[in-house]
Amino acid sequence: MKHNGQGIIFLTDPERFAAQTNLYLDVRNREGRVLTVGQVARLPEFETTDASLRREWRWRKRSLWRLLRYLSRHHPNKGLNILDLGCGNGWMSVHLAKLPGAKVWAADVNLPEMEQGARVAAGAGLENIQFVFADILENNLPESHFDLVILAASVQYFPDLQALMFALKRVLKPGGEIHFIDSPFYASEAKRQAARDATRRYYAHLGVPDMAQFYHHHLWAEIAALGGKNRNVSLLSFLLQKLRWWSPFPWVINRH
Repeated sequence: MKHNGQGIIFLTDPERFAAQTNLYLDVRNREGRVLTVGQVARLPEFETTDASLRREWRWRKRSLWRLLRYLSRHHPNKGLNILDLGCGNGWMSVHLAKLPGAKVWAADVNLPEMEQGARVAAGAGLENIQFVFADILENNLPESHFDLVILAASVQYFPDLQALMFALKRVLKPGGEIHFIDSPFYASEAKRQAARDATRRYYAHLGVPDMAQFYHHHLWAEIAALGGKNRNVSLLSFLLQKLRWWSPFPWVINRH
């Protein structure tokens, strides 16, 4: 286990992901998503003139609120061991670390953004959060350790959903939960293919066509077959999603 002096623990060699990280950061810069540490510290509050980014962060703010409310109802007064997988700049990890008794591992393979998150957490005086550079598919995270695994807007960066679920269940305690938030799952192969084509066009238009190889599209049938249940099934959920008040994506829970 190595530390880089910036608050990051290394369980995976960062050189393996250097090319992918460079492409990803190039995309985020062109999209206006490269933030300062001060901006990260204020997330999910985000001021921008870009209407699509404003809408996205309103959705993410409400997704966080819903998750925290769920945890307060279903896991009250319980010190949870939480893995925030694909944490990026760690904005959600920081909020999860404020739960009573929580211990948070914020894991990703994007070193520059993780370093931002570590700085934010240190500035907030949070000693119950650690940032871990780790590829979960290497099985280098502790087995049967976490009560909760969160993947917020990150499952699309994993190519093999079945392999991912196997690795996630390995690190979960019995009775633990996996939550997929703010990510699309596609209703049919035709819709998945249309989304793939749209992704290729988008990254080509953005000027970073090679990024398309790292963005993956998963079917709803795949996650359902692996035990995933959509929490957004009530009439109220349907209406709030149709009104674009909530994120349009399913909130998928898989219990171990």
